[in-house]
Amino acid sequence: MEIKKLELRNYRNYDSLKIYFDKKNTIFIGNNAQGKTNILESIYVLGLTKSYFNVNDKILIKFNELYTKISAIISNDDSLKKLEILINDKGKKVKIDNQEINKLSNYISNLNVIIFSPDNIRLLKESPAFRRRYLNIEISQLYGDYIRLLNDFNTILKQRNEYLKVISLKNECDNNYLDILDSKYAQLSVDIYNYRKRFFDKINENLSIYYKNITGYDGLNVKYISNIDYNEDNKIMYENFYKKLKDNYNRDLYYKISMLGPHRDDFKIELDGKDILLYGSQGQVRCSIITFKFAEIPIFNSILDISPILLLDDIFSELDVEKKKKLISFLPDNIQTIMTTTDLNMIDTSLFKDLDVYIVNSGNVKLREGND
Repeated sequence: MEIKKLELRNYRNYDSLKIYFDKKNTIFIGNNAQGKTNILESIYVLGLTKSYFNVNDKILIKFNELYTKISAIISNDDSLKKLEILINDKGKKVKIDNQEINKLSNYISNLNVIIFSPDNIRLLKESPAFRRRYLNIEISQLYGDYIRLLNDFNTILKQRNEYLKVISLKNECDNNYLDILDSKYAQLSVDIYNYRKRFFDKINENLSIYYKNITGYDGLNVKYISNIDYNEDNKIMYENFYKKLKDNYNRDLYYKISMLGPHRDDFKIELDGKDILLYGSQGQVRCSIITFKFAEIPIFNSILDISPILLLDDIFSELDVEKKKKLISFLPDNIQTIMTTTDLNMIDTSLFKDLDVYIVNSGNVKLREGND
């Protein structure tokens, strides 16, 4: 999968921008606050319909303008398709080949991206809700059915919580209705758990190896934290969680919310069995997140039979010379990589076989002279 052409209209600090991606690797160079990150963010928004900065969509619209539009020509093998997202004060619309798509589950996965950013450290420092949001976004790119499951679960979660409040208020319960809610709730919870566990299992297949290739040390793994207990037999896992839900009923009723389920999930990255955020150095934490992202690449390859587009937003400034070289050498030759930097000297461009460099200055973007 590759982006061939990107067009922006009224996006952040850009009035109008058109970029052709002719090489496998592209670097945008410029001082801070010139618009480099905005280009990478726009690609992410086009693929996932929201910014990875978790901001209100209206923030993406250029000041004093009524809308923003992002479009791109995407190549996958020998086929081309046009993706487009329009955002205004009424919401957003997405199109594939000029046809409006009403369900996001039918749109997401048409442009698969993995973003590397200094902001990624928030993945470990922020709340569990932040990590669940990230997890949901990544898995949604891999499995179209996952978005539907999340929507269905959020609906039943809301219904169950509302009924708990009704029971508490009236001091009476329709057990048959509660059983119906709990049965659906338990099944959806287990289904979501299975998708998430599968994702983390695949991450762990390569995580320690990749970390050792970049840092020289192994022993890195991601730990999935859930109140659902795994069992190879899906029916038994459902029955166990359903019983757990029933056993926890009085607690749920006291707090008037559902205390168990995937909306309480979390994960952490461990090095030699210890939480890397608590016991690792700043450098180890940053490298662990970079490695975590790299471990996602073969998952896209194995499940979707495509390679995602890598977006690297100024991550080289955080690494020493040796780790920069290892990271660049680790980039797969067959994957489109789009990068930003404030200083081209931070990157050994001789390590790239196929490279374009663009200069970004106050919203103006031009190809550097001397590019092949």
